[in-house]
This record gives sequence, C-alpha cells and structure tokens, in this order.
Amino acid sequence: GNSVTKRIWSKQLESTLFSDYHLIAIDLPASGSSEITMEINFSLKGLAELLCKIVNKLIDSKPYIMAGVSLGTNIIAEMLDFEIHPLGLVLAGPCIFGTNCKVENIAKPGTHVGVVFVDHAKDEDVVSYANEVLISGEEENIKMFVEDYKSVQPPFPSVLAGSIMAGNFNDEIALLNEKNIPALIVFGKDEVVVDCDYLDNEPLPLWNKTIYKIEGASHFVNMDAPEAFNKIAAEFAKDVFTK
Repeated sequence: GNSVTKRIWSKQLESTLFSDYHLIAIDLPASGSSEITMEINFSLKGLAELLCKIVNKLIDSKPYIMAGVSLGTNIIAEMLDFEIHPLGLVLAGPCIFGTNCKVENIAKPGTHVGVVFVDHAKDEDVVSYANEVLISGEEENIKMFVEDYKSVQPPFPSVLAGSIMAGNFNDEIALLNEKNIPALIVFGKDEVVVDCDYLDNEPLPLWNKTIYKIEGASHFVNMDAPEAFNKIAAEFAKDVFTK
C-alpha cells in the first residue's frame, strides 16, 4: 500500500489460518526496509514491472496468489500487463482504475488522503489520515501507520502522484477481465477514503460472484477486521489451490 510497509499484513502473517502456506510480504521501493539502490520508475507501470521481476524470482515456478491493499491493488492489476501467472488475486481496499472509474469517482471528498501523495506532510494530518483508514480504535495500528509513513523516502510519493495525474496507467479493470484470474475483492463497509460501492456495476472476474464488504472496517480492511478478512481469504486460498 501507499505509505505503509509489509507490516500492514501482520494480522495475516500471524494467523494460524494461513499456517499451511508460505507467506511473503514485500516492502515497496523507498518504503520500510527497502532502500533506493538504483534508479526506479515510481509510476504504477514501473512499480508493476519491478514487482513482476521480484515475484517471478521468489515463487520459483510454484503456484501462488498475489495480494495487495490500497495502492497495492493498482500495482497488482498493472502487473497483469506483464509476464505473470498467479492462480488468484486478493484486492483489499481496492482503488483500481477503469474507463468509468476515474480518481474523482473513487475517492471520497473531505479526507486527508493527500498526505500519501506529498513528500512531506504535517504530523497532525498524517495522524488524521491514519484514523480515517483505520477505524477499529487500536492505537497500535495508528502508531504503526505513522511510523511506516515516516519511513517512506522522497521523492516516491510526489513522483507517484505526478504519474497518476498524468494518466500513466492502464485500464486496470480491463486487464483484470482480460486475464480472468479469480479475484477476491474486499472493502471495509465503513470506508472513509474510498467509495466502497464504486465497483458494484463493473464486470470483474469475482470469486463467488461477490464483492465482500466487512462491517466495522475502513480502507485497511485487513487490519481493521482481521478475523473476518482472514476467514474469507483462507476460504478463497483453499478454493483456488484445490481447483
């Protein structure tokens, strides 16, 4: 996700529901423990190309599922334009773009989402945004988000924002349909940042023909409602790997 690290998946990495799987969580370039050691294209397409190389090296021809949250859902959709062959996709708090799904149609007004698209933001605005994307009331989650936000190295946020504003991305919904890979899509029903209904009428390769919306959760649904999210994700994984 944007301005978070691999720790955003901590509630999944710790869950016994996934004990039979090899879980790998990745820090995006310039985030968390990742350092900028080479010239990196911070556009969605550039990040997707880089992540495809990493994933293809890590999986070693084994069957696998790709999971992303928030910005990670855009990157996963963009990855489908490259040589990548997952059995399934998990898109949590998705903000994927399409012909009828522009930035202005996806984001709710009046939030502090702008903090993740600038290189420096006021501390109080970062905390406000953390409380918008995480509404479960767990202070440790808020603290983690703020720490992870501060780990992001400029100019990642501003360059990413510029590329999105310039339209440097694919029709991600069309890519998902073209590849027709089963997709588990999960929103927080109490989303503050993204309209959780914006994909309702879009043609998508939905697992169980359902877009899941979990009560009591906002944008980072996997952190706000881990038990409900993990149960659905475990059912999805079992189904995908046994077919």
